[in-house]
Amino acid sequence: MRTSRLVTPLVAAAASALALAGCSADGTTDGTADGGAGASPSASATCEPGALPTLTDGVLTVGAGDPYEPWYVGEKDSGEGFESALVYAVAERLGYERDAVEWADVTFDQIIAPAEKPFDLAAYQTTITDEREQVVDFSSPYLTSRQGVIVADDGRYADAASLADLEGAKVGVTAAQTSLDAAEAAWGDAVEVVPFNAAGDGMQALSAGQVDAMVMDVDQGVAASTVYFPGTQVVGTLPTVGEPEQLGLVMDEGSALTPCVSQAVEALEADGTLAQLRTEWLRSDDIPELG
Repeated sequence: MRTSRLVTPLVAAAASALALAGCSADGTTDGTADGGAGASPSASATCEPGALPTLTDGVLTVGAGDPYEPWYVGEKDSGEGFESALVYAVAERLGYERDAVEWADVTFDQIIAPAEKPFDLAAYQTTITDEREQVVDFSSPYLTSRQGVIVADDGRYADAASLADLEGAKVGVTAAQTSLDAAEAAWGDAVEVVPFNAAGDGMQALSAGQVDAMVMDVDQGVAASTVYFPGTQVVGTLPTVGEPEQLGLVMDEGSALTPCVSQAVEALEADGTLAQLRTEWLRSDDIPELG
């Protein structure tokens, strides 16, 4: 990850970069193996390489938001960053060369809305939920996620090692994401939960001392603390409650591409590609769970 940017431009860049993170889910290192959420079994799908019913014949159009680490390093089409690399690996499995992949700028709301999509698939850290599955299709999951807790290096909670250590804190979350539910499940009334419209807004508030901690996807949190908001750190992750949160690629509801994209993701898990991408681009393996 790049760590040499200056703080002043980072604040503006990070607010935009973190503004529309698609999940409150945090990336752990277990990808698709858990089953559970995601598309139905895809083993029987017949997928002709490079000839799928895409929006444009011979082209795979991918929706994504503003690029930010660790998901996208540089531009979306760089092939660097977890999701950029994932997209090109999936495209190759589907029979599309790199120059046959086109990128569409979309918002998170466009991705999860019950409307026709301007893309064939979207890669935007989108957590698979029952509610969302009513209006869109998900691929088999490519990442199992955890919620990370970020605090200021010089704040009163810098040495927090348990949930109890954070009791009484003001904890920022992103209102439209699953971080809100995760924080409430972890602490109940023991903390003051402060919703923000975007994760970047919450991180600015944390840096300014307006909140004591911020909850977000742990891999996003690692990038936020090391690249975009120096002076903060991820102290741990929240315990998983119920089924683990998983991320999936998003398609139109009932898309003919869904089984083929799921096949591609499952193949990348089986051959070790997803594990390699997690090792290369994500940095959350050693972050402990707050008990």
